[in-house]
Amino acid sequence: MPWPLSPATRRLVGLMFLLSGALLVIGQVLRMYVMYTLYSESGPESVTSVQLVINLSMLVLGLLLLRYGWRERRGNDTVD
Repeated sequence: MPWPLSPATRRLVGLMFLLSGALLVIGQVLRMYVMYTLYSESGPESVTSVQLVINLSMLVLGLLLLRYGWRERRGNDTVD
């Protein structure tokens, strides 16, 4: 694949990152809601800290995907 990407390809790649980031954020927010209801109904022994850390990490990853996709679509330099 030639580097740098053509503008049309950059917009397509950015759109795919935006869609995947949005779906990941929606999924993780729903999982956090399920964990919250489980915690409120069953108490603290029903939710482990590992589950919470993994869900929060995936939520941050989804937000980073959204940021990268937004910057890719706008044509900004995505290398920080």
